Amino acid sequence: MKRDGIMRILKTLGLILTVSVFSFSLFCQTGQENPLPQFLFPEFTRGIIRTKAGTGMEAILNYNMVDEEMVLSQRGVFMVLDKPEEIDTVFLRNRKFIPVEEAFYEIVVKGPVSVFIQHKSRYAPTGSATAYGMTSQTLGPTAVGSIRGGNQIRHLDNPPNVKISPATVFWVRVNGEMHRLTTERQFLRLFPDDKPEKIREFIRKSNIDLKSAEDLIRLGNFCNTIIQS
Repeated sequence: MKRDGIMRILKTLGLILTVSVFSFSLFCQTGQENPLPQFLFPEFTRGIIRTKAGTGMEAILNYNMVDEEMVLSQRGVFMVLDKPEEIDTVFLRNRKFIPVEEAFYEIVVKGPVSVFIQHKSRYAPTGSATAYGMTSQTLGPTAVGSIRGGNQIRHLDNPPNVKISPATVFWVRVNGEMHRLTTERQFLRLFPDDKPEKIREFIRKSNIDLKSAEDLIRLGNFCNTIIQS
């Protein structure tokens, strides 16, 4: 589809897009497992954007974990979805993402107890070699190749002295309220009656790690089972 065509469709969906120009060398790196380390996926792939108005469209998408933005690619032009509150769900690689404020969270368990992953990363200095073979980190803020002015954003290659550091956050929604998942005790407090004891026993017997997405999916599904029983 031509660029003007997709822009017309996006306009009819009520999405205001910010045109973003990325350095093409970002996609030309070789010898790396992930040529797009600040993105959730190693490449842009086709997904579906569904709005709260009930309309939808296909687009080539990826998720920027540093800026926490859903990015659309169209013939070398990259656009940021600038009105996430108008979007219901983004379907990408058989996974579901919903807008939460300005970001998009992946929903991995849906029910009375829903579990979300906030895919988040940050830039961190890698350090430079010193006289004794050790490394030292540069004092002060890390410079990142990002220029913002008005509605335009230009992202450059990641500087050589920074790395992408994961900062993933897990969330649970119980009784319609979102809670950041921190500790087992904090999680158990979200449930009434005899539910905490049953959940605690399941965590012990199943060796649930609250920092593991796979384990949280198991835990969320178990909680929904005992709540609905």
